[in-house]
Amino acid sequence: MSKDLRIEKDSEGGVTLAFTLVNDRVRALMFIFFGLMLLGLLATILVTTMTRPDALSAPGLLTILICSVLMIVGFYSAICVKSKAAIKLTADGIEFIDTWGLSLLNRRKREWSDVHSIQITYPESMGTSSNPQFRDQKKPWYAVFSMAGMGPYVSIDFISGGSATFMLSYLTIPMAEEFMSAIEKYGNPSKLSSDFVKMQKAIVLERLDAQSFTQLWSESLSPKYLATTYVPLPTSHDFQGGRYKVLMALGAGGMSAVYLAKCDGKKVVLKESVLPHDIGEQQQEKARQLFAREASLLLKLKHPQIAMVLDRFVEEDRDYLVLEYIPGLTLAQLVKAHGKQKEKDVLLWGRQLLEILIYLHNQEPPLLHRDLTPDNIVVKENNSIVLIDFGAANEFVGQATGTMIGKQCYVAPEQLRGKASQLSDLYSFGATMHYLLTAIDPEPLATSEPKAKCSEVSQGLSDLVSSLTRFEAEERPASAEQALKGLDLIALSASKKVQV
Repeated sequence: MSKDLRIEKDSEGGVTLAFTLVNDRVRALMFIFFGLMLLGLLATILVTTMTRPDALSAPGLLTILICSVLMIVGFYSAICVKSKAAIKLTADGIEFIDTWGLSLLNRRKREWSDVHSIQITYPESMGTSSNPQFRDQKKPWYAVFSMAGMGPYVSIDFISGGSATFMLSYLTIPMAEEFMSAIEKYGNPSKLSSDFVKMQKAIVLERLDAQSFTQLWSESLSPKYLATTYVPLPTSHDFQGGRYKVLMALGAGGMSAVYLAKCDGKKVVLKESVLPHDIGEQQQEKARQLFAREASLLLKLKHPQIAMVLDRFVEEDRDYLVLEYIPGLTLAQLVKAHGKQKEKDVLLWGRQLLEILIYLHNQEPPLLHRDLTPDNIVVKENNSIVLIDFGAANEFVGQATGTMIGKQCYVAPEQLRGKASQLSDLYSFGATMHYLLTAIDPEPLATSEPKAKCSEVSQGLSDLVSSLTRFEAEERPASAEQALKGLDLIALSASKKVQV
């Protein structure tokens, strides 16, 4: 990061962001403009000396050239280099440095209690869900001539009068993340517009590509909490002596929650589980043993398409798994945004999922996933998938309470009775395939037939999904390997039809 773009933190937690009030698009356009002016000047001097050699003496030409170059460099420097600004955010308030004097009525230091609102606004030429372009994002060369890099704006209005506005594109992504984190830490949440909160979520979740950003804008602001007496921890909470700092709560249900956190400068996912206090000590101890056993198994997993489990710890009677954070859209979000998926894509993802299940089931002892749903599978840019969550915590609570947490329409009947097996994962896999092919959740405790919901689904794939979701486990394919053979036959048949 250049000296004009920097983040400075003090010992008390305050942060100062320094940047220039000229984004890369304007800087590039000004460079091109002044470059063309200089070339035009040189061309004029060349033509003049060729047509009228006696019009100007050599010293005169040199003087004109030097003065012109100095003038152009001066203008460029004034516009593109000297437009420095800085914002300091501390517990006492906000201080605006080097600029915004007039718009702030020459009162650059403001207390948080003086903040009326903090909003994200857009130029009229942009849609209200247009994804921003930050200073450190790569852009194609032709973006210089488009609206890329223009807006949206951050607008801070004050009760006592005055305001400060600047483009998000002036900042790098880490600077924007620090700015919004400090606003949330010190400011009043009720002063933040919904678009500001969604923008912060997009930045923290690294969902700034057009598809992910648009999908995020259509989602609810609230984390996906279910009715429960369990209360998740606040966003400002730190774990393990400050090693893990919570950035935001992603969701909660039953007696568990999921947080996005930061550790050693990298984002991680914290999965938290709490045992109800009204169960017996013996049940609590048994459930903790089960959780610790499965956590130790998960820590040993090394697969490129499974989010790594990085750590496990207990703090204040709450158990935590630390998982690798994988940015991107889940299959559930993809279907919600675009509807049912093409069969060729479903076959590709299905093969990858079965290979992951084969890897898990071949562990010693075999490791069950227990929570295979579209919400726990992320699609990366290269169309590969990553499994981002396990059902260890859900099983952990379920063993103690006798209840099952999660989407029951993806859970095998025997798993609801506490008798999960490898074939239970195959049931969940078949239910997930049904959802991808139809954009409809499968019926709980029922055999899924995607072709009955969507006639475009091939009969062979529909039959495979039906066999995977049989009510009785022994009627399903005997293993993930057997299911994969069936899936490969369907894919081979589909490719032959395309060739014909």
